[in-house]
Amino acid sequence: MTYTATATATTTMTEARVRAVMRKVGANFQVFVTAGHISQTRANSWTTDVTYLQLVEALDYFEVQCTTPAGDTFGLRYTVAADGSIREDSRSGGLDVYGIPNNSTLGLFASLRDDVSSSSVRDELKKRGWGFDGSSLEGAESERRSFSREGYGLTRSKVGIWP
Repeated sequence: MTYTATATATTTMTEARVRAVMRKVGANFQVFVTAGHISQTRANSWTTDVTYLQLVEALDYFEVQCTTPAGDTFGLRYTVAADGSIREDSRSGGLDVYGIPNNSTLGLFASLRDDVSSSSVRDELKKRGWGFDGSSLEGAESERRSFSREGYGLTRSKVGIWP
């Protein structure tokens, strides 16, 4: 006997849903601007780049990574859920970034989905100034919040030990 199995997946990603969720993420980025940790230009660039990666369905998660002058690392991880599993829609904010030491460096890391092999995505990221030598944060996750619209969303968690 021969059996055939088919796997199907649906996505709740639409441009309108991504943009609605990214308004809250952009507000989180704005907190770093207000505290003087990144420029407005950089926050805008991060918002544009992460939005692009979601719209082409290439993103598994992304992180805002912080390294203090003493070498401590911590940050925020935003994990994509396009399967309808996120129903909670938290308010943005809830971040105390004023405890981050002056002269800390902040960067953006993106983990692309395993099934994304498109060189066009990588080529586009190169045009936008991205490198491909970064690594994900290590550490325990805590303080989760989800931002969603009609089943599509991002879950934000703190990673590592925050000051």
